[in-house]
Amino acid sequence: MELRHIKHFVALAQSKSYSVAASKLDISQPSLTRSIQKMEQSLGVKLFIRDSRRVSLTYHGDLVLKHSDKILNTVCNLEADIKINSGRSNGKLTIGGGTLASSNILNDILHNFSKLHPNVSVELRTRDIDELCSLLSKGEIDLFISEIKISGLSEREELQVISYKKSRGVFFCRPGHPLLNDKYLYTPRLKDFPISLPRATTSDIESLFGDLFDVNRSAFSGLFKFEYFHSVSKTIVESDMIGLIPEIVIANELASGELVLLDVLDMPEIKVDYGVVFHKSRVPDGTNKLFLEFFKSLVAKPCH
Repeated sequence: MELRHIKHFVALAQSKSYSVAASKLDISQPSLTRSIQKMEQSLGVKLFIRDSRRVSLTYHGDLVLKHSDKILNTVCNLEADIKINSGRSNGKLTIGGGTLASSNILNDILHNFSKLHPNVSVELRTRDIDELCSLLSKGEIDLFISEIKISGLSEREELQVISYKKSRGVFFCRPGHPLLNDKYLYTPRLKDFPISLPRATTSDIESLFGDLFDVNRSAFSGLFKFEYFHSVSKTIVESDMIGLIPEIVIANELASGELVLLDVLDMPEIKVDYGVVFHKSRVPDGTNKLFLEFFKSLVAKPCH
């Protein structure tokens, strides 16, 4: 039995007509008949029941059809993978990115991926987590990269997640900020300055700091909630505003000295985990399979 026999079988099973199937396959009807007969001889069972008007599948024919679809999909994916990996195909990948992941995290990942696979076109859609989950379930994005621990994504049964980098929540400010002069810094002291934090910060995390983020408390100094860090970074660098954010999001700014961490002695532990998310119901193939293999190799690299 050859692959062409399987293709002929599927075409006939779908059209339920020898003449229609032969026309779609661009072969003669006698050739299609011989192909089906060879497949039946190879398997030792009848696959179709034929009457004067149409053909229908036998019990064994229905069983073969289920396997045939899988075989043809596998072959199709194999051909796509070979073309992409050999540079003979311009694949396309649609990736979602969480609003915080879109800064340093996504930038580093996509930069490395593009260097390895310059022929793959990437479309990036930056949304909040709820919107990303909706786009993923509709098949409008192949996967997305976001925070997976605090958001609860790692607990959702329909999703598959692969952890990329763990981090922690930190307070930060500009160099030369007055708080850096405090020998012993505690959270109540932070109330004297305007504070910024991601809009996606959960109420559970906010409650760890008492009334620090309560806009109704006395002597309130201001609260700025943002989706994209770059929208508030200039304000923090040029004012006395401080911020709460996962350390990994501002790693480059910390390394360059543009921002510095505040050593808050009673800082509660906030564990953060960023990773890739895809839907369990869709088997990765083509370019998204290529990306996942790249991502897994990235995760497997030892940290220096």
